[in-house]
Amino acid sequence: MKQFLLLLTLLPALVFESDEPASKLNGAFRQTKNKYGSMTEWQTSDSITIIKVFRDGHWLAAYYNDKRKGRTSFDGACGGTYALKDGKYVETVGYYSWDSTAVGKVYSFSYNVSPTQYEQYGKMNSDKYKDYPINEVCERITAKEPLKNNALEGVWFMREGSWGGTSRFGEGTYKDFEVVKIFSYPMVVYAYYNPKTRKFDGAGGAMYQFDGKTLTETNEFWSWQTDGSRRGNIETFRATVKDGQFVQQGWDGKLREVWAKAPSPATNK
Repeated sequence: MKQFLLLLTLLPALVFESDEPASKLNGAFRQTKNKYGSMTEWQTSDSITIIKVFRDGHWLAAYYNDKRKGRTSFDGACGGTYALKDGKYVETVGYYSWDSTAVGKVYSFSYNVSPTQYEQYGKMNSDKYKDYPINEVCERITAKEPLKNNALEGVWFMREGSWGGTSRFGEGTYKDFEVVKIFSYPMVVYAYYNPKTRKFDGAGGAMYQFDGKTLTETNEFWSWQTDGSRRGNIETFRATVKDGQFVQQGWDGKLREVWAKAPSPATNK
């Protein structure tokens, strides 16, 4: 009887540990130090900016503003989905610019998160990075002002897209592509990739503000212009949010994108 009562006492704790909400990690973080591969000492991330953005079960990481000799400003990006299970951070890779063989892989990391910091410790394994240790410590990116309107907060997938030329989302170069856009204040990040071929096309990110009508993005990185000269550019867009759909228009009428909001994760929301 005592053993049965003990089991009942432990069950709620076990259920809680195995079903942490994905929203626990919501936010944007900038890496402060890392220890990768065979490194034995921590290395500070002062020669390159590394960010990781989480929102409702989706994540994106980007390496940019690279000051290392012989490198372009944009170094790469990766992302996908995640869940918090059995006390671990478990991520599935949906796109990975450095090694397409990592796409589809699932990795489990030990993690810690606080109002000011995020840490993860574990290993990845792909054709290029075999049994590769990844240890990262990041600081939370804080906003300079409150978000005026939170209607864009969340994860969105492109349904229509045109940019003033012949390129159209779902056609030609972008046939079978997915485009994800993650708003996790104060950052917005997005990536273009083909889940069928595992091809990564590009990614961008910005600090953002939204007042209910105008989306303002201050560029942080844009992979299609690898010299980093776009960084700091401020762009404004007309944005309409209604019934789970977000329409973004700008570039003097050349840009029009229609986005659908991603559903919350079924078991880890």
